[in-house]
Amino acid sequence: MTRIFYATCLATGLAAASAGVAVAQPRGENPFSGFYIGGEVGYDSYGINNEPYLPDYIDQGAEGNRLAGLGGDGIAGGAVLGYNVPLGDALILGAEGSFRYSDASGDTSLSNSSSDSKVDFNSRESWALMGRVGFMISDRTMLYGSGGWGQTHFGTRFTNTPDSGDSSILFDHGTTRDAWRVGGGIETALGGNWTARLDYTYSNYSGYDITVAPGDTLHVDPQSHQFTLGVNYYF
Repeated sequence: MTRIFYATCLATGLAAASAGVAVAQPRGENPFSGFYIGGEVGYDSYGINNEPYLPDYIDQGAEGNRLAGLGGDGIAGGAVLGYNVPLGDALILGAEGSFRYSDASGDTSLSNSSSDSKVDFNSRESWALMGRVGFMISDRTMLYGSGGWGQTHFGTRFTNTPDSGDSSILFDHGTTRDAWRVGGGIETALGGNWTARLDYTYSNYSGYDITVAPGDTLHVDPQSHQFTLGVNYYF
């Protein structure tokens, strides 16, 4: 949570500093044109579609079943940098890059006749490049759709505790996965070159395999839902 606080403060500070040093320019008739920088904070929820084959750690007959509850959620904060081009009175095309840090995490348990195990999952840094298409619904507000590419760093840990013996970590690994992303939101002008927006993004990540031990594997396919409140400053 400390790192999220710092990331959010940095993003907000950058936006405020930009407002302080920028020379005020007339916005014209469209408040969403040109370069912008912003900060955001929101909620991340990750679900993990999975295919376990763990005969040494799950009771016989349970192999191949999906592990329920594998995933996590948490709070995230970050920064965005983008550019919009109005086309006519109602249409806006744009591109945006973003960085986001999340503390989303969760775990799920499994067992057999001789031991109990736990799979821990977390997501941390994310980067994304998105295109946006906006439609003005008033002089100060637009609805937009977005789509593009992203990357997120995931961590996965597998811990086993025998009925007689100490716990041991059998797998503890981080990996960065690509994703396609789609979403949308609403953005409204606040005045003085500032805007506020509410955004939703769905991401579907490339899967990866966890080899717990020879003959014991877990394939996971992460997906995420992100809800974000942001503030942008337009130059």
